[in-house]
Amino acid sequence: MRKLTLLLCALLAGISLAVAQTSISGTVLTAEDDEPVIGASILVKGANASTITDNDGKFTIKIPEGAGRTLVISYIGMEKQEAFARNGMVVKLTSSDQALDDVVVVGYQTIRKEAKTGSIATVKGDDLASIPETSVDKMLSGKMAGVSVSSTNGQPGSAATIRVRGTSSIGAGSDPLYVVDGIPVESGNTGALSNSMNAIAMINASDIASVTVLKDAAAASIYGSRAANGVILITTKSGEAGKSKVTARARYGVTTLANDNDFGMANLQEYIQYQRDARINAGYDVDNPASQYYFPLSLAAKGGTNWMKELTRNGSLQEYELIASGGTGKTTYYTSLSYNKTDGIVPTVGFEKMQVRANLDTELNKWLKVGTRINAGYMKVSDVTNSLIGDSGLAPSNPFYSGMALAPTMPAYNEDGSYNFDLPFVFNVNPIAAIKGSDKYDKQYKFNGTAYLEWKPIKQLTFRTNNSVEYAYTNSRQFSPAFINTASYGAALNTADVQYRLLTTSNTVTYDDLFNDVHSLNIMLGQEANTYESSFNQAISYHVNEQRPYHSVGVSVEDQTAHDGLTQTAMVSFFGVAEYSYDGRYYIKGSLRTDGSSKFGPDRRWGTFWAASASWNIHNEAFMQDIKNVLNVLKLRYSYGVNGNDNIAAYAHYGLYSDIVYNGITGQLPSQLQNRKLTWETNKTHNIGVDFRLFDRLSGSIDWYTRRTEDMLIASPLPYTTGFSSQAQNVGQIRNSGIEVQLDADIFNTNDFKWTAGVNFSANRSKVLELAPGQDFIGTSLRYVVGEQLYTYWLYDYAGVNPQNGNALWRNEEGLLTENYNDARRINAGSPEPLWTGGFNTELSWKGLSLGIQLEARYGNKVLNQDRSLFESDGYYGDQNIWKGALNYWKQPGDMNVLPKPVYNNSSNSMALSTRYLEDGSYLRIKDITLAYNLPSKWTKKALMSGVRIYASALNLYTFHNMNYWDPEHGTTGATVISYPMTRSMIVGVDITF
Repeated sequence: MRKLTLLLCALLAGISLAVAQTSISGTVLTAEDDEPVIGASILVKGANASTITDNDGKFTIKIPEGAGRTLVISYIGMEKQEAFARNGMVVKLTSSDQALDDVVVVGYQTIRKEAKTGSIATVKGDDLASIPETSVDKMLSGKMAGVSVSSTNGQPGSAATIRVRGTSSIGAGSDPLYVVDGIPVESGNTGALSNSMNAIAMINASDIASVTVLKDAAAASIYGSRAANGVILITTKSGEAGKSKVTARARYGVTTLANDNDFGMANLQEYIQYQRDARINAGYDVDNPASQYYFPLSLAAKGGTNWMKELTRNGSLQEYELIASGGTGKTTYYTSLSYNKTDGIVPTVGFEKMQVRANLDTELNKWLKVGTRINAGYMKVSDVTNSLIGDSGLAPSNPFYSGMALAPTMPAYNEDGSYNFDLPFVFNVNPIAAIKGSDKYDKQYKFNGTAYLEWKPIKQLTFRTNNSVEYAYTNSRQFSPAFINTASYGAALNTADVQYRLLTTSNTVTYDDLFNDVHSLNIMLGQEANTYESSFNQAISYHVNEQRPYHSVGVSVEDQTAHDGLTQTAMVSFFGVAEYSYDGRYYIKGSLRTDGSSKFGPDRRWGTFWAASASWNIHNEAFMQDIKNVLNVLKLRYSYGVNGNDNIAAYAHYGLYSDIVYNGITGQLPSQLQNRKLTWETNKTHNIGVDFRLFDRLSGSIDWYTRRTEDMLIASPLPYTTGFSSQAQNVGQIRNSGIEVQLDADIFNTNDFKWTAGVNFSANRSKVLELAPGQDFIGTSLRYVVGEQLYTYWLYDYAGVNPQNGNALWRNEEGLLTENYNDARRINAGSPEPLWTGGFNTELSWKGLSLGIQLEARYGNKVLNQDRSLFESDGYYGDQNIWKGALNYWKQPGDMNVLPKPVYNNSSNSMALSTRYLEDGSYLRIKDITLAYNLPSKWTKKALMSGVRIYASALNLYTFHNMNYWDPEHGTTGATVISYPMTRSMIVGVDITF
């Protein structure tokens, strides 16, 4: 018996030893097409043993002694699986949209959402692709809490203004940093003479996989001195191994002037009556043919001209795309070719773009990967402005000024059909002829190329280098015929060539490991450097030959001028990030970055920025397991960090000289005072956040933040005895604080019917804490005032109309009424900053039919309607037309709630900028509605197609607002400037996939 027992023990020990030494081999494939999954993670459940698949999707793993035989197989973008370990096993992973949703791109890394400790917001590229906008920045409007998108005009191709958690600077820029596929890129206007050449417009929305906005210091601080205003990360699509896929897309649409409040100008009869009353109030006889102020009612018999109708049209939009993607197990590719042509609502105005992208990724072996991201194209912007003679604003050749200002009594054409140039109010410039006779455009040729190499010598260690070049060449031409300009100009030609080059290298090493199944450590060290160079050449000629309008044709030396210039900047950066997590419950993260920038003085060139953050996944605690089917996710986050802002002119710290001509002699004189200590603005941000998910249906996040901007870059005033009026200095402080709420719900999710909805809300409050020593405010009507909101309107206090005589009333410093404008006081009249902004989106789908709706809103912001002071001027501008609202004017004693009486050539200053023209800019906009139908696969397969989608979409369909203007959206400063109005677009499109 004893011998038998010993024999059994030996046998069991042998079996245990055999098990301890057991090696399991297998293969991981895609469920869709049996392609190998390279780099899939294989983990022995409950044990510290793991491996990854090789280039053929194969793996071998040793199961430790005492461990179970359950393997956990996972790969980003695919459903995780558990399988019993056995030799020769084959595991097939299926794609998972949810898995993709759980992954987000952050600075230089990709992480799972459960590991995030900072405040970020993400939008899928597919949610943007069908929006009929010309650039991705405008597509983000209303999509994310804390991300405000606004535009000052509707010019095709123009850039939007984006503010992440408010405006954080006065003298330096407040635009976020754009990073595309890991490389910082240029943004905003990059035109030569046009203000509508948007650098971001070269990115095709269909090529975007995701857009992530880093909002707090913990998320953005890895970008150091350029992250004070937030970071927008754009990740483009990569190919997927397997069958190649080709998609062809086409869409066409019509654009019209957006005018939902029936804003417009007085018609012929209304204009005549107004002008008669204005002349009578000025003491003139309007019915005496011998009087120069003769203005009989019979003028109506001649018929009138609707100048806005003559100068505008229905625009159009057409876009075509061809996309091909796919790959083998080792190489994947994504390529696209697109063409966009948008004709504006004014003849000759438009935007044109041709773009090509090629993304290539190759795994040379299981430890070395290389790839490229190439985007190149051509853009042309034709606009209505001319920097040479100032077509914008009140110039006669600005169609939106002339269209509103010209009297309906003035014909556009003579009886023989020729243009009428007898238009004295606009210096005899016929705006229709000016538009068609001018030649104004910017053409840009652009290239973005990035190549990367990723080396993984061991599983835990990854080296990566990204090297990029961005180059753009812009050619601009603005020709104006002689009849537009004064006699001294003649026909004028302004041309310019601008080019810039941005070289960037980014190099990182990352260590990522898991210890004892519960301790996770990720450490990344990196270095980045970039150089930027921009040059321009400009030539201006007057009295050019209109038949051959070029600089060299018959133009005298006296009529020609030329300018050129060169700008160069450079930056070197070193950074590191460390993140530790325990058991999927507790996460801590810290980052440190130091930057050296040529933009700052040699004594303060280097700056150091850092952040620390932590999060607690409460839902993973043992005490939460009983309610986890109700409260699926509950995360608490906190972060604090310091970011910087270097968005200033390249040579702000230098002592500069400018040219001067004195007594016929050319010389130079000092124009800028040196400041060797000029350095970064800094932003210090606290953020507390909560993420949650209820009933596997409702997900959301709530964030509270406060951000203090210190050492602001401001032109600080100096005593005039210094010879300078100001000097760039680091002075002053601003604070922004607010709350953000984001909610997303899966209301229904069945095989046939799905209904999702999302809402976001944010409220930001700014306050100027300090300016330069002894300085209480900066500005006039729109001011920065210590103790007030960042943007504050200080306007003359308009008090209505004297009901006895129709004169304008004001309040003086004592608050008493007066008719003397010179005694009027200035008051804090409000701010263009909204009390809150928000957005709402919902999508319903039933079988192949879907309906998507997006709304955006802002509330509590003021708009200074400066254009009203022109077209509601109480007769100040004489024969100029008026807008319809100006017809409600005082006519007899006792009239209340009316405008002042019109007086021809009024000199009372009743039309001066005041609270009279300050309006509520709140609005609710139906931003986008898309109705789509995916044809049944049984139909498309017969035509050898894998999918066909047909859709109709409406952009800016309707806006609810109370402004006396075409549209209530007027940028961050909230002032109208007689610019290209917002438009409405209606499009139809089709996507075909093979």
